[in-house]
Amino acid sequence: MKLLEYIGLALYEIWHNKVRTFLTLIGVIIGIAAVIVIIFVVQGAERFLLAEVEKIAPSDVIYAYARWDRDTRRPMAGLTLDDIEYIKDRESDMIRAIAPRYYGNSKIRLNGEEKDCNLIASTPSIFDIYDVSIARGRSLTRLDMEELNQVVVLSYDTAEKLFEGVNPVGKKLNLSGLTFTVIGVLEEGEKSIIPTSVTNNTVFIPFSVFERIFDVHNRFILMARLKDKSLVDTGIKRVQQLLDRRHGMADNGMSKFRVSSWVSGLKEISIIKTVLIVLLSGVASITLLVAGIGLMNIMLVIVTERTREIGLRKALGATNRDILIQFIIESIVLCIVGGILGVIVGYLGSEVALNIANKYINFSYSVPRWAVLLSLTFTTLVGLFFGIYPAYKAARLNPIEALRYE
Repeated sequence: MKLLEYIGLALYEIWHNKVRTFLTLIGVIIGIAAVIVIIFVVQGAERFLLAEVEKIAPSDVIYAYARWDRDTRRPMAGLTLDDIEYIKDRESDMIRAIAPRYYGNSKIRLNGEEKDCNLIASTPSIFDIYDVSIARGRSLTRLDMEELNQVVVLSYDTAEKLFEGVNPVGKKLNLSGLTFTVIGVLEEGEKSIIPTSVTNNTVFIPFSVFERIFDVHNRFILMARLKDKSLVDTGIKRVQQLLDRRHGMADNGMSKFRVSSWVSGLKEISIIKTVLIVLLSGVASITLLVAGIGLMNIMLVIVTERTREIGLRKALGATNRDILIQFIIESIVLCIVGGILGVIVGYLGSEVALNIANKYINFSYSVPRWAVLLSLTFTTLVGLFFGIYPAYKAARLNPIEALRYE
């Protein structure tokens, strides 16, 4: 019952001294709002970047490629299509799609104009790996690979830029100095800020045609999409073992291939995010510490103003402990009110940041609940720490001297 009474007294003081309360709490409000916005921006940026990377390569995709020999300055080994079939046959329980991939840049010439594009050379399975569908025409086929057909599938935006709304299927274009026939157009994908996304300015040609044109063999990257991203670690180990079994180990005992996933780097991203949040929140927390000193100062003023009240309460039987708890609770309530206002301002600031971001990118995120709880917990601790000395001073007042205080 006393606790509710003390909270009521604290709220009464806050309400009847609104200007002084606001000036006291402005540091707390700014500090908490800054922490909320910092967490929102850093966490949101991480989520956004991961979502953008997911458009390029889903998180359930693993990659295998030859290690580089520093002495010979050549790959230690070369992947082959037989390797792909070997892995596919033995790991069909976990692999949804597997394909070779060459990636590079090329130039498209059409109607006398030349434009840059991203070039991917692969097999029909590449579209299952990237999880994209054909909107017009058809996909690459095994027959295209076998007969070295000079055909090309365009990403949606590439088709729009080149043919301006006209159905490009069956049209001819010049790619890397050779004539190709457009056989298909991908569905319009999500827009990405990362230019290497398969939905951005990309063309697909048969794997075998690429090797013939550029006289490159067995230098591709192997991509395997798993049936679930929880299988990534297991998939990496199994593919590594299968490649080592087929190609043997290097003379130094090292594997000739590296198998990985971009998900493997998430721990590093998470560490960087945590460090950023801690550092930036630490800077914002300085404002809270300064606000805490201001709070202690105003609590000392309040103790002085209510000296006679303290003396009267002690004369009526209040103990030192009662007075101590009363003023500590008042300090904590004062800080919690500031914390709540800070959270509100932080939410508003986050909404402003979100609206600004959405003018340039498709971004959707909200302030995490743990950030609110952390902020309110910290303000409670600030109120407790900086309220102890004024409360102790109030509790130690001599009741007789306090009653004489003018």
